[in-house]
Amino acid sequence: MLYHTTQDIPYWNERAYYAFSLQQIERIERVSAELNEMCIAAVGNVIENARYGELGIPKLAIPLIEHSWEGDAPSLYDRFDLWFDGVNEPKLLENNADTPTSLLEAAVIQWSWFEATRFGGDQYNSLHERLIAKWRLLTQTSKP
Repeated sequence: MLYHTTQDIPYWNERAYYAFSLQQIERIERVSAELNEMCIAAVGNVIENARYGELGIPKLAIPLIEHSWEGDAPSLYDRFDLWFDGVNEPKLLENNADTPTSLLEAAVIQWSWFEATRFGGDQYNSLHERLIAKWRLLTQTSKP
């Protein structure tokens, strides 16, 4: 990854990491599944009620959005940025749905970092494996 520092301020700290218990991971997974459903419902509401202007969506994009929605185009992944203090329910800060740069931050690089540093006890991240499984599923279901 080439992007590392802006105005002499590092974008990330190689020694920083989060450590979660299994119960916290399960809680994050549960809340993430609920948030995903809520985000899909919100998109449906925007489309159903033509609320594009409220979100600053350009008119040029509307036919593409509607075509994707009506055709039930598959989504590969969502990466949620969450606020979580380990006690209260996680809160959604941002949803990076099918955003390619999220893969740099969230998939193989995280595992490579863990392998190189061995900070923390383990690396809980199944995005790489889930992407491969999703691509396999999509290729199987798209065959005539």
